[in-house]
Amino acid sequence: MRNNFHLRDLFTYMEATLEWISRAKEPGMPACTLLVPVRLEPYLRRRKRKQGGVVRYLQNLLLKAAVFRAAGLLPKVERTTRYYQRSGQGLEKWHVRIPAPTWTELRCLAGSCGVTMTHMFVILMEIEKSGKIKSTEDPPTYRLKNIGFWEARVEENHRTERHAILTLERGPPDRG
Repeated sequence: MRNNFHLRDLFTYMEATLEWISRAKEPGMPACTLLVPVRLEPYLRRRKRKQGGVVRYLQNLLLKAAVFRAAGLLPKVERTTRYYQRSGQGLEKWHVRIPAPTWTELRCLAGSCGVTMTHMFVILMEIEKSGKIKSTEDPPTYRLKNIGFWEARVEENHRTERHAILTLERGPPDRG
């Protein structure tokens, strides 16, 4: 049976704007390979020990992302493709299983900055290590409530726009 639906008939049957929602649930702990420059491995090992693992360290870095953004330290890559890490810096593989909510936060943040997820992790580490934002050992007094990211092609000049929203709320960070 052949479908005789034509694109020109779209507006006959539907509204001009199509929108849909998908609720992702799986996998709950996706496998991830983070590519970390050799020069940052000693720092990552120290932070991993102090934070209680790479995942908890990543979660802590994501909590600081709003502060880093407000200070103008996060990249704003204005090209349509994601920016990868420079080659030739000796990238080492770190295999971790990241909880789905943390994975989504990292993906949204990386997408909004125009970089890959593993590059975003390295950027967050480098900002923290640089000491440009004075950090205390106390946990932040806020947590990410929502994070959103969308990318769109705008008709005028066919440019691509990235939009991100970080919603913070007061309270202790989740320790799970």
